[in-house]
Amino acid sequence: LSSSLSSITDTFTGGDLLIVLAAFVYTLHVVRLGRYAPSTTPISLAASKATTEAILSIGLVLGLLACTNGDTQGLPSFVAETGNDISNFFTSIGNAFNTNSIPMSTLLPAAGAILWTGWVTCAYTIYAQSFGQSRVSPTDANLIYTTQPLFSALFAWVILGETLGEAGDIGAALF
Repeated sequence: LSSSLSSITDTFTGGDLLIVLAAFVYTLHVVRLGRYAPSTTPISLAASKATTEAILSIGLVLGLLACTNGDTQGLPSFVAETGNDISNFFTSIGNAFNTNSIPMSTLLPAAGAILWTGWVTCAYTIYAQSFGQSRVSPTDANLIYTTQPLFSALFAWVILGETLGEAGDIGAALF
């Protein structure tokens, strides 16, 4: 048993630690939502959460942009690279708008994708989670959330015709 644990800890990376930390923080979120959801309307919770996420996201983008204008020594390389990527994106978009080189046939689908992402995949899911958690306990909610990979695979198979390979079959058998 000791050698098995040692082999796991030897291959445990910083990314693995971030995944474990994210799962822990998400569980705390579900527990806190379970406390407030029964006593608050889902739309109020969704509006509050979406506003907080928007403010924090804008702050993150501005912080990363600030990293491109100064001394980036002491920062992890991915921070400076991400800041540069964001800066390049805004520069290229600005140049494209200034030269009118983005055709309307590209802008309309992009606007639709942006609205879909904002309204359906973000705002609606926040609302739906708040609504659902006002009716079930945090423990039940987390158990329900664990079925997400199962339903993702099912919808990918039904809608997109995707199939699992050998490794996917083994993983599915473990579930």
